[in-house]
Amino acid sequence: MQTAVIGHADSELPVVLPMEAIELDDFRARHAGETYWCGVWLGGCGHQLTTKLYTDRACHFAHVPDPEHTSTCSRKASGVSSADHLYIKHGLLNWMAEQDIAATAAIPRDADGAIGGEVLFASAGRTGLRVLLSDTPGSPAPAGEDAARLVLGPEMTSDPDVLMQQGYINRIQLVPDGTRRRIQVGTERHGGTTEWYELHEVELTDSGLTTPAVEEIRRLRTTRRPIGVRTPKAAPSQTRPTVQASGEAYDIPSQDRAAVMEALGQAVGDGRSRTEIRRWLNRAEEVTHGGATAEENDLIRAAVVALLRLERAVGVPTPREPTFIERKALKKVERLLGDLAQQKARGVRGIAARQRNQLTQAAQQASAWLTVDQRAQVQAWQAAPTQSLPVPRDPRPPMPGRSPRIPAAASAPEPFDAAGLADGVRDVLEHAARLEKTVTFSILCSQVKGLGELAESDQVQVLRRVKPTARPRSPKPQRPALLTALITDEAGGMHPLYRRLADHAGHHLPQQADGVWTNTVEILHDRYRNP
Repeated sequence: MQTAVIGHADSELPVVLPMEAIELDDFRARHAGETYWCGVWLGGCGHQLTTKLYTDRACHFAHVPDPEHTSTCSRKASGVSSADHLYIKHGLLNWMAEQDIAATAAIPRDADGAIGGEVLFASAGRTGLRVLLSDTPGSPAPAGEDAARLVLGPEMTSDPDVLMQQGYINRIQLVPDGTRRRIQVGTERHGGTTEWYELHEVELTDSGLTTPAVEEIRRLRTTRRPIGVRTPKAAPSQTRPTVQASGEAYDIPSQDRAAVMEALGQAVGDGRSRTEIRRWLNRAEEVTHGGATAEENDLIRAAVVALLRLERAVGVPTPREPTFIERKALKKVERLLGDLAQQKARGVRGIAARQRNQLTQAAQQASAWLTVDQRAQVQAWQAAPTQSLPVPRDPRPPMPGRSPRIPAAASAPEPFDAAGLADGVRDVLEHAARLEKTVTFSILCSQVKGLGELAESDQVQVLRRVKPTARPRSPKPQRPALLTALITDEAGGMHPLYRRLADHAGHHLPQQADGVWTNTVEILHDRYRNP
């Protein structure tokens, strides 16, 4: 078998064993001290595995010899794709967390006891996802509005009715990435072609999983017709119309696809009026309602650009669909402006330096999508004086001779800037990594103002947001390394919080984790070491 889980039988941390002997030597060195199991979430027996090195055939996992012959394994799948459901579960949960989407996932077991054919995701306030990796009895692919939340594996057959009604079906696949598997999301169009995207190019919206192809299909399937404009019927004697610059060109039959697209191209190329471009654009979207070629899509996009430029006046930057990063930055600007408005209402007239930096960076990324009011607010806060947030004072002791007043009900705790604190923590830890050092948690709290005053659960929330900026120097796969591994206890050992952070990220640590933690620190030092 090529897949196992790390740590214990109930672990959900999968790993793929290299098939070549030279790669297996590197694998063993990277995973020194770890144990491998025929995990129950793989449909296995739960017994321990060992690695088998061969030079004449593929290396693989094998069960540790059982002298008493009590172990029987009925695991049905053992190839490199047999742990894909675990990679999908943790990969999509981490991806949703990066978008600030609270979600849970479940891997149901089939009626025959098989596992791994389906992963269900539920998110607060958004449409859930159902990932089908194999045909399961009693679990047909949903139709109708449920199709928006459906994601099919690469071997699943798509429903022609769903493709016809919705125009697309989303798919998911995993590609090799060292000893792990990387998620890709694809959109299958009506007609059979599938376009694949990396996970950072995909977004979860109220309408389900959205890719650039999904956005394009939805736009093309939305027929727009100006109010009061009616397309005249074609003259019966006219078989092949000649495209003209006058109003007579509107008599072209809508089914004459080539002539309509040619007329739209001439209208755009000649720089004609808004009315004429809009009419030909409507006609083009009608004749390509069932699907358009790449050339037709390019022409339609060019027409939309030209029309918007005319409607917004010449010289204004052409509007386009915001990217995922721009949408995320716009949400951050809205959140920061809301936080600053609340601070102002409480009497804080200035802005903290960290808030100013975050607002400036987010506003630059979302510049093309800010409203006039938002731009004005950003400029006003950028010009506001720098001010530290007020620290609540201790209540005064009661006056002698007077009975103390009954304290009012405790108010809700003040919200804290988790993203800003995470940025501060990352700066301190990356500086330590460049110096090939670690940082005790007490020193970290003294250098990141406000971190030490938080409750432990809030501190964990901040540390989970810390993302490293350095990438591995070598193309060879390495153990996942959390930057927070550089936080130590007062004795210089692994901090107790690190196990919680690693478990949340899916990097489940063995019971004796000192060796694994030390190796992670060395990996981080190597990544940040000056060349």
